[in-house]
Amino acid sequence: MRLNATERGKTMVRKSLFIAAVVAALVLGFAVSAYAIGPVYITWNAGGNNAGTGGPHQNYQLTTEKCAVCHSVHAAAPSNAGAGEFGPQATGAAETQLLLRSSVADACTYCHISTNVAGLQVYNGVASNYTVDDVYGHNGSTSAECADCHAVHGANTFKGYIGGKILKKGNEQNEATATLNALVTAGGDVWGATAVSSGDVGDVQVTAFCTRCHKTFSTASETTITAAGYFVEWDGTVTFNSRSYKNHPLKTAEATFVANGANYSGRVAWADAETCRSCHAAGDTRVSTSYGGTGGLVAWSFPHWTNGNASFLVAGWGVNDANIGIADDHDSSTGKPAGSHSVADGAEDGVCLRCHTNGSTGAPNDATAGVNVSF
Repeated sequence: MRLNATERGKTMVRKSLFIAAVVAALVLGFAVSAYAIGPVYITWNAGGNNAGTGGPHQNYQLTTEKCAVCHSVHAAAPSNAGAGEFGPQATGAAETQLLLRSSVADACTYCHISTNVAGLQVYNGVASNYTVDDVYGHNGSTSAECADCHAVHGANTFKGYIGGKILKKGNEQNEATATLNALVTAGGDVWGATAVSSGDVGDVQVTAFCTRCHKTFSTASETTITAAGYFVEWDGTVTFNSRSYKNHPLKTAEATFVANGANYSGRVAWADAETCRSCHAAGDTRVSTSYGGTGGLVAWSFPHWTNGNASFLVAGWGVNDANIGIADDHDSSTGKPAGSHSVADGAEDGVCLRCHTNGSTGAPNDATAGVNVSF
C-alpha cells in the first residue's frame, strides 16, 4: 500500500522523534555514567574492613579501604572546586597533584592540623605553628617537614611500640643504635623493640630516631663523637655540618661520679638520663587513642610543637619532676606533662636541677644533696 505525501510526512516525523528519543536516552545514560565516577574520597574509619590494620598510612591489604582516604582516581579535586562538589570543603586554588584531595604541601595539614580527620590534631590546630619557625617546635618552613620524619605509606619504618607513628628508619647515629640495642630485651633490635630493660620503650626508640638529624648521642662526656647533623650554634642558630664534640652523656645515675680532672667523687645525679626525653620531656608522646591517650586536639605535642618550652625542655627541683614525660604521666586535658615548668630559654638552671638535686617538694631548700647543697 502506497502512502500519500501527508502520511509519508507523518511517518518521517514519528521516526525522527523516535531517533531523537533514543539519542537523548543514550546521551543521558552516558552523562549519568560519566558523573558517577566513584569511588570518591572516603573518611577514615578504623572499623569495618579496616579493623586491626593500623592507621590509613600502612598495612594496605586487598580488603582494606585506605588509599581513597588520600587519593581518588576519578574525583581528584580540580583547582577552585567549590564546597560540596568533591567534598565538604572547597579546595581553593591549590594545584591538584598525585590525585590528592589537596596539594602535596597541604595534604598532611588537612588531616592532622586544620581538621581532626586523623583523630589526632597537632600544632594546637593552628597551621602557622607548623609553617612559621620558632624554638617551640619542629616547623616545616626551614628544616623539618612532615615527610622528613614520617613515611606516608609506612615503608621502612620503626616497628614495635611506636610502629603506628610511621617514623622513618635509617641513618641513625651508630653509637646510639649500638647502645640502645643493649637496652632491648625483646623484639629484636631497637627498630622493632617491644620491651626494654629500663626506661620506656617508646623513649628509647624515639632517641634512636632523633639521631637521624641530631647526631649528639654519647654515653660518656669524655667520649669524642664525630658526626654530621644539625647543631645549635653559640648564637642559637641551627646549622647542618660535620663536627667533633663531647656532650652530656645519656646514662643511668651513678652513686660515684668519675671524670678525668674532677676533684669530687660523690653523687652528682639522682635521676637517670638515658634517653633524649629525659631532658626534652615537654609535650606528651602518648596522646593518640592507639596508645591509650585521649586523642583529639593536642596543644602540647612533642616533637611537633609545645608552646612556652624551648627545645621541648622542662624544669624541676629534683627527682619527682625528673620523672615527668615518661610512661603516661600527663595532664589529660592538655597533654602537657604534669608538674612541668615552662622553659623559655634552654640555658635556664631548672633544666639541670631536675636531675642534679634530690629535692622532693618543689623548693630548692628542701634538697638534702645536690647543686648549692653538697657540692
